[in-house]
Amino acid sequence: MFNPSLQSLSLLVLGSDPRMRRYLSRYLLSAAVYAFSLLAQLAQVWMGHAPPAAGLAYVAVLVITVIGFYVMIRSSFSQRFADPALTAVQMSFAIVALALAYAINPSVRGMLLMIVALVLIYGAFTLPPRGCRRLGWFSVALLGLTMGVSSWHSPEVFAPQVEGLHFFFSLVVLPAIAILAGQLSRLRSNMQTQKVELRQALERIRLLATRDELTGLPNRRHAQDLLDHEARRTRQEKAPLCLCLIDLDHFKQINDALGHAAGDEVLRLVARYAEPLLRETDVLARWGGEEFLLLLPDTQPSDAEKVVERLRARLSSVDTWRERPELRVTFSGGITAHREGESMQNTIARADAALYKAKNNGRDRVLMAA
Repeated sequence: MFNPSLQSLSLLVLGSDPRMRRYLSRYLLSAAVYAFSLLAQLAQVWMGHAPPAAGLAYVAVLVITVIGFYVMIRSSFSQRFADPALTAVQMSFAIVALALAYAINPSVRGMLLMIVALVLIYGAFTLPPRGCRRLGWFSVALLGLTMGVSSWHSPEVFAPQVEGLHFFFSLVVLPAIAILAGQLSRLRSNMQTQKVELRQALERIRLLATRDELTGLPNRRHAQDLLDHEARRTRQEKAPLCLCLIDLDHFKQINDALGHAAGDEVLRLVARYAEPLLRETDVLARWGGEEFLLLLPDTQPSDAEKVVERLRARLSSVDTWRERPELRVTFSGGITAHREGESMQNTIARADAALYKAKNNGRDRVLMAA
């Protein structure tokens, strides 16, 4: 378990929003590098290897900018930008800061070139390929300018031959690193795209496995799983459970007279008209052909009868089929309550017997099973 004080500190520093925490975690890693750079700069000033005024001014600017970036991200001010993490801006600032450090710290300027390379590698995890390449050439141009001005201004410290070698190193290595970072970025982007596509494909497979393609209702296989789940829950919680088998009346006549396309449209409309009339906990599934199963958890038989009768009255109403009067159908239903210790197959069989009786008694009616 985490220490409560550490959890509180984490919430204070990183916030509670997962995306912001991700942004700030990355930024604090960069801030750690900045902190090392600050200590190194102060050491250079203390040892007399860097001008005190320029070195301390550099430290002050770096501290203010690092705090400013943190405040912008932590306060959500950066959310108004296309890149809320301010990645490209941070990396550009880091390259500018390293170029300035190169000019005021001649004794360690070779080491600073490696840190520039580190900054470019960081882009592989955040920037698109084009952004990586742009930063690579930006770093070469800025370092080249810094080397040229420093060599012209202080040739005794920044020997032109050495600066020429440094620039050649920058010209060859930094763009190559930027290109490689861009390729890694493209791989990362492709993997994210593939991950999204895989998730979408799995969702489609799940829907195909659990949904009836025609009506969008749960299919028979999924309905059976739901029945088994509710049967277990009923045993454990001693909760009432009712179900109703519904069969459309004279459906074959619609198929014969108007064609199977019309029959398919009837099934879709029945599903569309029925679902708004059901409660949140009720489940209407396509059981097969023109037959539907209505699952009514936590429902007493008297309440189940009211729900199904309301549904029957709505579907048999002429007003319901006003837009497609030629497709109007009624249904017959058999309702039953699941009994303690009874198998679900027996429960369904009793509902089916009640449905058969409703059909024989004139259709367009709902009967309760014995």
